[in-house]
Amino acid sequence: PEAKVLDFQVSEAEAEATYERWNSKHAFYVPRIWNASAEGSKVTACRMPFWRFAARADVRVSVANPRPSLGYFHEPPPSKVVLEREGQQYGFNDEETQIYASYSFRRDFADRVKAAEGGAMRPLMDGEAAAVTDIDRHDGGWDAIGMTPGLAWHLALRNMRRSALEEAAKLVAPQEAKRLQVDLKVTSRSSELAYLPAYILEYAYGTTLNTSQERVSQNFQAVVGAGVAVGGSGGTRECVSGERHYSPVKVQAAIGALCASGVGLDYLGSGLVGLAPISPELALTATFVLCGLGSVAARRATNMKRQEGENKLAETEEESYDYHRLHDESVLQRVEENEWRRWEESEKWNWQHRYRKKWADNLFSKQKKRRRDLALHQQKLYLQQMKEEEEARRESARERKYGKQRAAGGSGVHSSGLDYRRGSDFMGFYKLLGLEDKLASATPLDIKEAFHKEALRLHPDRNEGEENKRRAEESFKELQKAYSVLRDPEQRKMYHKGRTL
Repeated sequence: PEAKVLDFQVSEAEAEATYERWNSKHAFYVPRIWNASAEGSKVTACRMPFWRFAARADVRVSVANPRPSLGYFHEPPPSKVVLEREGQQYGFNDEETQIYASYSFRRDFADRVKAAEGGAMRPLMDGEAAAVTDIDRHDGGWDAIGMTPGLAWHLALRNMRRSALEEAAKLVAPQEAKRLQVDLKVTSRSSELAYLPAYILEYAYGTTLNTSQERVSQNFQAVVGAGVAVGGSGGTRECVSGERHYSPVKVQAAIGALCASGVGLDYLGSGLVGLAPISPELALTATFVLCGLGSVAARRATNMKRQEGENKLAETEEESYDYHRLHDESVLQRVEENEWRRWEESEKWNWQHRYRKKWADNLFSKQKKRRRDLALHQQKLYLQQMKEEEEARRESARERKYGKQRAAGGSGVHSSGLDYRRGSDFMGFYKLLGLEDKLASATPLDIKEAFHKEALRLHPDRNEGEENKRRAEESFKELQKAYSVLRDPEQRKMYHKGRTL
């Protein structure tokens, strides 16, 4: 589509003042952290590219009833519809449909640049039409386009689903919220490429250790959106993004005030209860220690918040990842959302555009392939089940016509009472035991001997090194699962039909 551009509505000085106002919104802020004349400080005017979409879609959010296994092909049980809208409109100016089309800056920084209502776009001029396309170039303040429209639309659909999920989650119990799934049917769509203005503030604050364990200045970035005039339409929208810093002096003053208040209350209250007050030496020592710890915490607050974010990200993944149930749409959507969240959030302070681009492209391809493979696998098992049902129908007809004795004399049943069909190892259990050549013809003794042989091979004493022991432990868990299914005649029979308990 033809590219458009939104002109700067904010001057460089206004952007610096806007950042200072944003930085001073918490009690322990560092005064005048931005100093344009300080070493390492720099302001860059930049036009950031965004793929923007307008769409019309039917949205349906429901509480999914889990399927019993990957081999389940009948219609799933009725689900509880929580939210349903037909013809939901998404415009170019909606936050869900504006996707940063480059990898130069952090995604959470770019989100603050998204255009609000009222921004007047204009077509690119002749000289501007040669805007950069190389990811390594930033020609004249034009950010590079690095993301394809297909990937951008995929992320826009993700935003639409997430918005619908957040709205529906408020209407159900917490346990049901974990099983929500979104069915999004897009009926129309249009797109445009827009360049939105922003100022990139780079500055140094504090110190850190580099890879050579040398103490150097720690560099930070902040982004101020410049598409809305100060005090103009949409001026209340938060258009600044950066990392918060905390003043050690203010933290020490607050701790000192609290300690002084505590000592005063102790002095006044000790006489009432008949206890001796705390000695002044102990009170002063405790105050100095707490003030020192508070100063250290204030200086490390940014890094501590970063680590807290990483921990929350890991906890979310552990709660929702269930790769054994990817055939459930609600689980699959949750896994895909967590994969994209990790791409956005993981170590975002160490953002490297080439690495993030490669990560995003690989993840996009991986998710498409996963859905395609699951669909093909389920189709294959569905056709197999239809074939089995047709064979059962014909067998029933033969029994009614000739009686059970003749039907039982056929060669379709193995001596062990299990259907003998090659290619029935749909979860690879026979392969784990080394019985892929025998499959259903393997006897219970064969299965038992194969299990003991593989278990001995995976024993910790036979695997040296922490990594080898960890892999052996994971393989043994899979081996146990396979053995528990194949040694039980009923479970084994169901397994041959493409089902598991």
